[in-house]
Amino acid sequence: MIYLKYSGIINSKNLLEQMKEEFLDICEISGWQYEIIKENFQTLTSKAKKGMFEKDYVEIDDFENEQLQVKGTDVYLEGLSISINKGVEPLNLTFDKKGQLAAISFYTTDTVGINSKITVKKYEFMYYPYIKIYTGNYDTHKKMVKILDYVKKKYIKNLEVIDTSFYWDNRDEENLIIKFWKERKNKQITR
Repeated sequence: MIYLKYSGIINSKNLLEQMKEEFLDICEISGWQYEIIKENFQTLTSKAKKGMFEKDYVEIDDFENEQLQVKGTDVYLEGLSISINKGVEPLNLTFDKKGQLAAISFYTTDTVGINSKITVKKYEFMYYPYIKIYTGNYDTHKKMVKILDYVKKKYIKNLEVIDTSFYWDNRDEENLIIKFWKERKNKQITR
């Protein structure tokens, strides 16, 4: 599987609005879909009541499959999600309360009852060291690397990227195309 993993902390929380505005313009010009993300414990929990944030905790699975407790007021995510191509995971430039790149995972489960179908959305905040994204094809992969390059230069100086194709490190387009071709060929063989 070819994917990108990225992590970092925004240089200044004051830059978040500027980054969102800039990328909204880029998305409009490029014809990419985007979604503004602004979520917190209250918007994600229908049971949220006034005053409960000071004492209630949310359990979150951390990187080593252990659960940790996070105070309700710390459950916060802001930024934007950019969809370059349909059928490919979006590139999330979303940050937690401290300015760390973080993601929120949305799961939709359909349950068939006696007379009706119930759809439930489960929200899960991801506080792993990296956000992981499957890029789908070499062209989208290149575009996402270019976006991450720009983000590193302007907004997240300490951005770390792990690229299983090694394109982030060597910028060898020919090698990238071959890796995606091999990936596609291997999937056809295993089906």
